[in-house]
Amino acid sequence: MSYQKEVIDSQNSLNIISKNKNEIITKAKFGLSNPVKIPLILDEDLSFLVGVIIGDGHLNKSKYRISIELSNKELIIYIVKLCKKLFDKDISINLRKIRENRKQTYYINLDNKSIYSLFNKVFQIPIGKKSNIVKIPNYIAKSKKNVRIAFLSGIMATEGGKRKRGYGLSTSSKELWLGLIDLFSSVKIPVLKDKWIYKKYNKEYYGIVFKSNYMDNLDWGSARAVKWGRLRTY
Repeated sequence: MSYQKEVIDSQNSLNIISKNKNEIITKAKFGLSNPVKIPLILDEDLSFLVGVIIGDGHLNKSKYRISIELSNKELIIYIVKLCKKLFDKDISINLRKIRENRKQTYYINLDNKSIYSLFNKVFQIPIGKKSNIVKIPNYIAKSKKNVRIAFLSGIMATEGGKRKRGYGLSTSSKELWLGLIDLFSSVKIPVLKDKWIYKKYNKEYYGIVFKSNYMDNLDWGSARAVKWGRLRTY
């Protein structure tokens, strides 16, 4: 099945108001709702957002809501602009109440069935808790190099940070770990890999790390919206 057909099929429970080669406009079949744009092309912007949601997003179980919470205000502002560009959807930024010894965080809620279905059905992002089972979406793994780089920029912007003597990330999903190793290799970024048991939870974790000079390989437009030096340190 082609990417375009799978996107259209993901919208079966909605009304498709219009369609061209680049996008479809959808609307809920019942109730009051505003039309939303769904891209039919997997480009760098959409791929970056997929990486962001896999890194630090959550698909709510009880409603068609995607939530993203970050401490990087610059990045959350960029994501809001990206959602407007991709979906013609306005989103408000909310402040999370500061908890003791914690940084100020900002969160957004993307409430829309069309967009929710796109990320769940086409990009295989699980509903609810996903940390152990999330993986690289098939369409990302098979995409052009610039799209793969944008995805890696998105996941590094949210889940990555300074690790050991370079940059990297860790995950409790073995499938995501293996997929990331392949994806980094495909864009000429060699990674070192490790795994360990987190004794507190008696749970296996998986990590990757690459040398700092390879950050230039991720120097795609959206990556510049992130101050890499502000990433958390492992």
